[in-house]
Amino acid sequence: MSEETEKLSEKKEEEEEEDQRCCSLSKLRTTFIHIALLGTSAAYIFFGALIFVHLERPYEVAERERVLLKMDTLIQDLLTNISSSSISEEEREYLLDEYTSEIFDLIDTPHGSHIFETHFSNSSENKDMWTLSSAVLFTSTTVIPVGYGYITPISPVSRLFVVVYGLIGIPLVLVTMADAGKFMSNFITQFFTTLTIPTMIFLSLLAIYPILGGVFFHLITDMTLMDAIYFSLISIFTIGFGDLAPSVNVVYLVFFIVLGVILVTITIDFVAAELIDHIHYMGRHVGKARELASKMFSNWLSRSSSRSITASVTNHPDPSET
Repeated sequence: MSEETEKLSEKKEEEEEEDQRCCSLSKLRTTFIHIALLGTSAAYIFFGALIFVHLERPYEVAERERVLLKMDTLIQDLLTNISSSSISEEEREYLLDEYTSEIFDLIDTPHGSHIFETHFSNSSENKDMWTLSSAVLFTSTTVIPVGYGYITPISPVSRLFVVVYGLIGIPLVLVTMADAGKFMSNFITQFFTTLTIPTMIFLSLLAIYPILGGVFFHLITDMTLMDAIYFSLISIFTIGFGDLAPSVNVVYLVFFIVLGVILVTITIDFVAAELIDHIHYMGRHVGKARELASKMFSNWLSRSSSRSITASVTNHPDPSET
């Protein structure tokens, strides 16, 4: 008996060790999947930025040379024409209007406005639009997708590539953020018996987060506090009108957007789970109420039938008794 007991205990210990080993492997596999998704998304954004810089840089240089040459030509023609003593005041005003119209046509594009701002407003030389940081912001806001539109590809190859890039990258990054949100929500729910408390916590965080982001952007940029909060809201909810362009470090901005979108995902997950739980609760009680009503109605029918039979017997006595 003792030998059998020892064998059973040894077998039980081996089974427990095997279960622990399988559990550890499962956790390791799950962790690896999370890390692989995050790494794949980060690499996709980074290498996509490198490709866009490589594709857009030649077109940007060519466009800058064209715009600068056109502006120099316009300025020289204007100075030559308005300095002539043979033209009247009306003709001089007409030339100024034509010159202004052509300048506005040149700076109506993102590249043209950037060239005008860097070369004429800020007196700087050859400040590139497509740098690695701006390209990272472009690829990040393409696949999340926020889509500010601060810079846009102009070459046909880049425009074709951004379609393919978005078709692959948007599902990849959204799945990654949903996975991160699900992982965090599962981790948090294990500390609570109901979903009500974590739901309220994340709703509060979602209300506070854009305000804190607005204060941060207000302090490090020249935006007003209201504009900064507005910018934070349209960023984390992936609206991204692009009407505001704060001068903020790309790393801070991308981190703020990613964290905000994950927070929105977690909050929606908790709110949806809480609503579904309440709907099921109401459905169960409605089902019980319906069952109770059905039983009450059946009892009422049976009692009514019994009373009718009794009344019929009372009103029509048996003839044999008479």
